Amino acid sequence: MPYRVAWIIAIPLGATVNLGLIWLVADTLNAMMALPNLIALLLLSPVVFKLTKEHFEKEKTAGL
Repeated sequence: MPYRVAWIIAIPLGATVNLGLIWLVADTLNAMMALPNLIALLLLSPVVFKLTKEHFEKEKTAGL
């Protein structure tokens, strides 16, 4: 229900508010969504490098 109410309020606001403000809000929300993903990539990169190295070493010893 809260989502429906927010949606009903957002429709007239989006139709009447300055378009620049809408784009600013959209860009800000996209950045906020990307930040946790970037942090996770940084934290998991050592694991990815380790697993990739192990995979290619295993492939080399198998003669593939």
